[in-house]
Amino acid sequence: MGTLRGDNGGGERPQDGGGLPDLPPEWGTIIIPDDAGALDDEGTSIRRQFRRAAIRRRWRRRLHLRPEPIGRTDDDSPGLAVPLLIMSIAVIATLVSLFAVAWPRRNPNGTPQLAPSSPAAVVSLAGLSLFDQDGKSVPLRELTPAVILLVDGCSCEELITGTVAAVAASKAPSTQVLLVGVRAPTVPSGLNDKVKVRAFADPNSSVRAAVPFLAPSRTTAAILVAANGTMIRAVSSVTSASSFDTELANLAVAPASTA
Repeated sequence: MGTLRGDNGGGERPQDGGGLPDLPPEWGTIIIPDDAGALDDEGTSIRRQFRRAAIRRRWRRRLHLRPEPIGRTDDDSPGLAVPLLIMSIAVIATLVSLFAVAWPRRNPNGTPQLAPSSPAAVVSLAGLSLFDQDGKSVPLRELTPAVILLVDGCSCEELITGTVAAVAASKAPSTQVLLVGVRAPTVPSGLNDKVKVRAFADPNSSVRAAVPFLAPSRTTAAILVAANGTMIRAVSSVTSASSFDTELANLAVAPASTA
């Protein structure tokens, strides 16, 4: 019969105190509670540490950082909160700087900045010609001073009547009122006979083309032309003589520049 040996078949005697080796000293004192529920708090802490470690690993991979050294993590272990906060502040500062550079600046006094306007060029209509109702060419310089009403596609009786009345009441009674269209328009009846009103055709719209302010549009317009054929003022989309009646007295004098 064999003999009972306590050396686990290794030929050595078991260590004192039992058949298990001692635990590592860095583990500290191990206390096994009678109730396993007493370990819930420590288990919760360990699971929280595992989750934090997993989050740190994911963010390190996304930010292409070096892997975190393997070691025991606890609640006091530094995380990625500080690096992420620094990066967030840097991004926000960069965006604020870009907005500050791109945002339009205003004057300290609140008035808008406007580019200085160049002096308006003098517009002379003296070289143009119109055609009367008989098709005869009439130089415009023979019809000045005048108020030219461009009335293509508009009867404009109220405007014409008001313009004639304003000219009659002005200090330039020799001023003529010229009704101009691609075809010679019809002169309304019942106008003040103190003012000469004539209708002319301008098939090439040469008058409108000569005034840069009016060239792009096709609306009803009024042009005040002085005795020397120089334009004093042009009004687009005009509906009433009140838009220019204050300047009728200047028609008898050639201005130095246009308005």
